[in-house]
Amino acid sequence: MTNPQLEQALTRTDEFLAKYPSLFQYETLKVLEEKTGFNKVYFFVLFSLLTGTTIYFIGGAKLVTDLVSFIYPAYASFKAIDSPDQNDDTQWLTYW
Repeated sequence: MTNPQLEQALTRTDEFLAKYPSLFQYETLKVLEEKTGFNKVYFFVLFSLLTGTTIYFIGGAKLVTDLVSFIYPAYASFKAIDSPDQNDDTQWLTYW
């Protein structure tokens, strides 16, 4: 009765969360999953939505766009520096 695409998305998100356990408080999410019976991905999505909504109501749409226009390029720049390809370094570091 479950949707296979939803199951696949939950599995991929869970694998992503497991890659960075300290960043996403993976152990805390596992405890919540055990206590409630709900998948830990649901708690992550809920927390992300609440955080995003709070930021939106505190600072408005401009703050959200400013954060996105800084955080994603910063992430992509760090990822480009870690990769062996020099072309992506040039692309992302030129942004700054």
